[in-house]
Amino acid sequence: MSQTPGNSEIVSILAEIELTRDLSDEARAQVATQCLQIDVAAGRPIEASVLHQARCFLVDGHVTRHEYGLTETLEAYAGLSEPIDLIGDDSAPDWQLRTETPCMLLQIPTAALAAVLSTGVEVTDIELDPQETAFLTELYQLINSNQLALPARPEVALKVQELTSDPDTGIDQLTEIIQRDGTIAGALLHTTNSPLFRAVKEIKTIREAVLRLGFRNTRMLAVNIALRQAFHAKHQLTRQAMQDSWNESVLCSVYSYVIAEVSHTLDRERALLAGLVAGIGAVPIIQFIEARGATQTAAVLQSLITKLASITGVLVINYWALGDDLVSVAEHYGDWNYHAPAPDYASIAIVARWAALYSEGRAVPDAQSVPAFGVLGLVPPLPGEPITELADSEPMLKKLKSMFNL
Repeated sequence: MSQTPGNSEIVSILAEIELTRDLSDEARAQVATQCLQIDVAAGRPIEASVLHQARCFLVDGHVTRHEYGLTETLEAYAGLSEPIDLIGDDSAPDWQLRTETPCMLLQIPTAALAAVLSTGVEVTDIELDPQETAFLTELYQLINSNQLALPARPEVALKVQELTSDPDTGIDQLTEIIQRDGTIAGALLHTTNSPLFRAVKEIKTIREAVLRLGFRNTRMLAVNIALRQAFHAKHQLTRQAMQDSWNESVLCSVYSYVIAEVSHTLDRERALLAGLVAGIGAVPIIQFIEARGATQTAAVLQSLITKLASITGVLVINYWALGDDLVSVAEHYGDWNYHAPAPDYASIAIVARWAALYSEGRAVPDAQSVPAFGVLGLVPPLPGEPITELADSEPMLKKLKSMFNL
């Protein structure tokens, strides 16, 4: 295994990777100084040290990846195809990587990536008081020094989502994946035996649970359960803030799913995920407050989340590599004035948030002033009125809320 600097070549490779292609030339050059270009001979394992605290991309060559009991061949062609992220943020317990041909890899330190992605969000338009400014400064310093713990990427849930979207996936493949995450497996069994899905006899195996739930419900539940693990805090104030953020995320995901369905725009499964991750930016803020041991009031904590969650949300979604469409969701989730040129998941999440807040009797802006309604082809409701297009969706909403324990 050999390593070569090749700074100009690395800058060119970064321009082809989704995570870094939209960065400025200066930002890519900054990241390139901390990257390693690695050449690996054919028939060699890719060592764990290569992936330690770094994202590793296959730039050229063929690699066999084994994880979650499945084996696949990854192929990349320098200059002709986008480099492939070999593992992502959270590898499976049984992962193995082996080169089939001579390969060129690019190793990007996680700290360098997080730092440059965090600076891609404009904060000049956010009004911050001195305390919030100090908080943001300290937060950025932790990001730049790789000391801010970001939520782990929900690998099992995303693999379940991928498999259940593939018509060729077999029940045994899906069962094998789910069984590798005890939390997801246990929660699926519990849900399957709940009054909503209860069969004549008790469901005791994951295979029976998947057959009972069906691929669509399994997919929705797996994603929900996996993301719930990110919303975790220990102290009373932060725990309550995390619970409130999670409750809003789940309610937003339920309404996002239904709004995508009734507006006939975009994919409802993707909309469900969009709703769940829309408020993910609250998680690192709450965890940061808890870790530094600072005493904050609920009002101060909520103010920090309201003003800064779009920044940290973009950071997390980029870090998870969920795609630009969901990055936009995190960025614009708190912006009622966001006006997209065409239907997008950010608009769905905004209208879903409006519907979620309205359903709980909380304050909402005048729908006539929220462009997302028109973008999705929905009629903005009059003050004090619900969304007309959701009138016939109560059974679906009720079932989804029950499934997600709302």
